[in-house]
Order: sequence, then C-alpha cells, then structure tokens
Amino acid sequence: MTFTRRCIKTLKTVISVLLVLLCLSCQKSEVPVSIDTAAINNFTIENQELEFPLHSDKYMLVNLSDFVFTHAKKNNVVMYPASLTKVLTLDTVLNLEDDLSNRSHFTYDQLLYLIEEDASLAQMKYDYNYTLEDLLYGLILPSGADSALALENYFAAKGINLVDEMNRHALELGCTDSHFVNTTGLHDDDHYTTLDDLFLIVMDTLKFEKGRQIMESLVHTCEDGLVVSSGIRILNVNINTVVLGGKTGYTPEAGQNIIILYKNRGKSYMLLLGNAPGSYLYDQYWHYEDSLTVLQELY
Repeated sequence: MTFTRRCIKTLKTVISVLLVLLCLSCQKSEVPVSIDTAAINNFTIENQELEFPLHSDKYMLVNLSDFVFTHAKKNNVVMYPASLTKVLTLDTVLNLEDDLSNRSHFTYDQLLYLIEEDASLAQMKYDYNYTLEDLLYGLILPSGADSALALENYFAAKGINLVDEMNRHALELGCTDSHFVNTTGLHDDDHYTTLDDLFLIVMDTLKFEKGRQIMESLVHTCEDGLVVSSGIRILNVNINTVVLGGKTGYTPEAGQNIIILYKNRGKSYMLLLGNAPGSYLYDQYWHYEDSLTVLQELY
C-alpha cells in the first residue's frame, strides 16, 4: 500500500469512527456531547509497536474514550479472520432487521454439515424457532455457526442473501481490503479482511444498543433455557481492568484471533489481535495469553 493510499484509508477510518462516536455520544458519558469537523485534527494516530513481544502477528489497540490509535502492527495487512467474521454477521443483521423477536431455525442436515466441518456451535436445538436476539447472542458469545445458519435461513426466506449483504455493508463502511464468502468464518482462501476493517465493523456494531449489549456480554440465557457464554470471561483478572466482552476466532489457516472490549480506570478500549500461531488441538491459547500480556504490561 502506498503512502498516499494509507493516508486516504486512515482519514476514512477517522471519519467513520467519529461518525459512529457521534451516534454513541448520548449514551456514553466519556464521549463528547458533540463532535465537529475540527475533532478530526485532534484525533491522534500514534500506531507505534508495543515494547514487548506477542505471539500474535498483527495487533491494534484503540483508546475509544480519547480517540487515540495507540499501538498497531500490520493492521492493514490482509488476514484470515475465522470467526471474527461473525461480528460483521451481527452488524449486518442489525442493519437489516429491526424486530429481533422474529424467529428462525436451522435444520438437522445443516447441523451435520457444521459438525463435519468442525465448526464451533452454540449447541442450539435444530428445528427450534429461536428469536433473532437469542440467535445473535449464540452467534457471538459461544461463536455459534449453528446460530449463523439460522440467521441465514431467516433472510433467505425473505429473498435476501445474507453474505451478499455483508459484503455490501462492509464496503459501505469503508472496508476496502475485505471479502467474505460465508457468515461463519469457516476457511476459504477468498475470505479475508484486515484489523483496520474489523475495527470499522465493530464500531458500526456498537452504534446499536443491542449490538453493544451483545458485544459487551459474557453470558446470556436463551428463551428455552440454554445458557451461552464467552470464553473471554477468563480474562477478567486485572484489578484495574474490566473485560466487557468481544469475540474470538480460530481456524488452522487463520490461527487465533481475538477482539476485546474493556475498560481501564474509566476509559474504554478495543484490542484486536490477529493470527497467533496457537492451536486449540494442543491446548495452546496464545491469543488469550497475548491479551493478558497487554493488559498486564500496559496497565
């Protein structure tokens, strides 16, 4: 990427973030009541690398309260997102559908396919009509590919291809280095993004009250009594830091990825880590280890 293209993309990122923060301003006390165009000149882009090593090949840390991109490495380099894809699935659903009390399901055959693909599941019941809200919690907290397919089915019944809408919406957000071929993050060579683009997707999700609630949740009880939870809850060990939620993702090709939303001493942050070489098969959770390293070393 040339210097000029990088500057253009950075400016697009800044403008997009400011617009999203404006939408949040009436509900987040640490965000200014109003943001005018002069705020763009005050947005700090430091982007220096961390002074300590991580397993993750790529990372990005953003102070959401002070509008500062504090640390970054390879944040504009294309990567496989694995289940971080599901944040875009969530965001696209919220942009398409206002009534989350509507219902959908997945079939037994779809469940068998996911099991064959070794996809992560929310353990929802096949042929049970869950509300879209429960499906979205199942999508994000336990990273349920079964929830994703139920959401696909809902829109397919309305003549809408959810993956096509995801790609269209990503382009609208300024995600120019991304392309998605499914709602789950199952590997495909043509399914890719960058941390820069993922940041824009998360910020757009947070402009929705329900989007914030889901992304900042660690446990949820569905209508049928099923409890879904996020492994990110294990990161709440730093006395000065409250980990609110986020999203994990893993495939052998992508490695381990994670997005964390957290607060430290009253300020809000987002940490994105990409392509740690660990594997769940060998009890290697280096994205979690890297997350704890950042939280311990910086605070």
